[in-house]
Amino acid sequence: MVYTNGTRFDENTAGWIRSAGNISPAISIEGWREATDNRRGKGVFDKIVRCMENLKKKGIAFGFSVTVTRDNCEEISSEEFIDFLIEKGAFYGWSFHYIPIGRNPDFSMRITPEQRGSLVYRIREIRKTKPIQVADFWNDGQLTRGCIAGGRRYFHITANVNVEPCAFVHFTVGTIHGKSLREILANPLFAAYQKRQPFSNNLLRPCPLIDVPEKLRDVVAESDARPTHEGADDILYGETARKMDESALAWKQETERIWAEIERKFSQEESRV
Repeated sequence: MVYTNGTRFDENTAGWIRSAGNISPAISIEGWREATDNRRGKGVFDKIVRCMENLKKKGIAFGFSVTVTRDNCEEISSEEFIDFLIEKGAFYGWSFHYIPIGRNPDFSMRITPEQRGSLVYRIREIRKTKPIQVADFWNDGQLTRGCIAGGRRYFHITANVNVEPCAFVHFTVGTIHGKSLREILANPLFAAYQKRQPFSNNLLRPCPLIDVPEKLRDVVAESDARPTHEGADDILYGETARKMDESALAWKQETERIWAEIERKFSQEESRV
């Protein structure tokens, strides 16, 4: 699976992908034309549509990827938009909540606790009623029994071969050079990660970055991990950390009722089985 904006996927490219037989593009899109072009550049939405049409014409199994923000949350999960993607040929979709990381993170783009709460139900409804499989990071933590990162099911390698727990958690204790996979998976950062997983018994709060940031601070301190780029450790200290804590607390309060309801329903379904 390749994440791509698809802007260079003409019929020839689609034909090559078809002949390769082992590639499934996940096309990045932010909503309708205005939302997509505002973030990705004028004319990108139309190029994405042509890309999807070319992939569908060649019979290629492809999906879509959306970054959910405060501004596009309702749009990307609407009946009309999901039906549009299905009609264009998408088989699956990934929903990634906007995460305020990196240099000068913008917290104003984060979805509100109320929006995130509504997505818990909306994504499940889409899966039940539409011929498309959509996964929601991070609201589908229940399906994975919490965070999958830190080598539990997955880890991330940067362009300069640093090994990170996750594509969103920019800390490392070393690179892949001269190490076996077994050695990488046993590194101190991953060990500190795994012994705390799941980071919360409420599996709607799976992420140590945005849901339980105090656990991430413990992991980094215990493993003596270093940031993989300048400013990555801002999330641990000062104003950025304070905002992370505030957001995490707001979501915790919002989700307590939702999680209790989901657990109760899950227990009822298990008893029937």
